[in-house]
Amino acid sequence: MLSIGGVIQNEDYGAVQDVIDNEQLPHSSYTVTVKNENKGKGSLPIKLYVIELTTASLAIGFTLPNTTKIEEDVSLTFTTYPDAQRPNPEYLKFKCKFSDKQKEEKRDGDPLEKLEYVGYKLEKDYNERKATFYLFDYQRIGNT
Repeated sequence: MLSIGGVIQNEDYGAVQDVIDNEQLPHSSYTVTVKNENKGKGSLPIKLYVIELTTASLAIGFTLPNTTKIEEDVSLTFTTYPDAQRPNPEYLKFKCKFSDKQKEEKRDGDPLEKLEYVGYKLEKDYNERKATFYLFDYQRIGNT
């Protein structure tokens, strides 16, 4: 089982905490592949995996190292920054089934430009739906 996790903002942490039930949370998922618009120009495609947590008004997008493949069963773990209300926030853990639903975007450029493009596009889309979008770059595209 693939396990991922990260830190989310306090208000999103509270929303997830309110709707999580026995390590289960209603969700949907899909993969976005960003390919070159012009053949023969630019770099290889990138994949961004997205999990929507609709009851928490939250979506998580993440990349994976090229050596890691997405699995059907995914375990997610999130926490938040300590504050006066939560001096020691617990880890929120839940499991989901990742679907084989595919979406495609076209964008020329290096992997970082593609990631920034699709990340911004998804952030804008989820913002219009009153949901928060988090992007976790486990492939470390931004550090190349």
